[in-house]
Amino acid sequence: MTTTQETEGPPRPSEDLDEARDDAPEMSGRKRLGVSVLIVLVLLGMLASVAPRSQLREELRDVTRPFLLASGVDQGWGVFSPSPPTTTNQVVARVDRADGTVGVYPMEGGIGIAEYWDYRWRKYAEQMWRKRGAERERVAFAGWIADQDRAAGHEPVRVTLVRQTRQNLPPGPGPDAGEWREIPFFTTPASRR
Repeated sequence: MTTTQETEGPPRPSEDLDEARDDAPEMSGRKRLGVSVLIVLVLLGMLASVAPRSQLREELRDVTRPFLLASGVDQGWGVFSPSPPTTTNQVVARVDRADGTVGVYPMEGGIGIAEYWDYRWRKYAEQMWRKRGAERERVAFAGWIADQDRAAGHEPVRVTLVRQTRQNLPPGPGPDAGEWREIPFFTTPASRR
């Protein structure tokens, strides 16, 4: 006669699943609906951003744009393709002084990781020369430059904002870019503030 002895071993897989279900918090209907809406918005936004130009794409973008902007999920790939920028631009401020000298204040750009926090200044500079209605920004920036020049011990008379630009050449043998050109786009007297 043989006897079987029961030993406690590891629980069977079905027992593990039952315990896990008991420990998991139950999601309410509203939470499930909210998560589902979020997932649908992300998917629609992704679809709208990669879809070919059409009326449907524009309607999807209108619906998903507020969510994409608020969440930071939106992506703009225009800088890479199909038409990358054909020029490189930067802004410098030239200060004509009472003693006849000229001071030059470039908008500094960082190298490496510093580029991430300097990027906003480059975008600010771009808006100053690109936007027709940026008169207030130009005046404020020129005033700030005049104040910086005064703080350095000079007597500024006039501030001129200049866009420095050069052509980006196609890849291949030869130079990567053309020669720098300077285009003044705003001049104002350096008044005391």
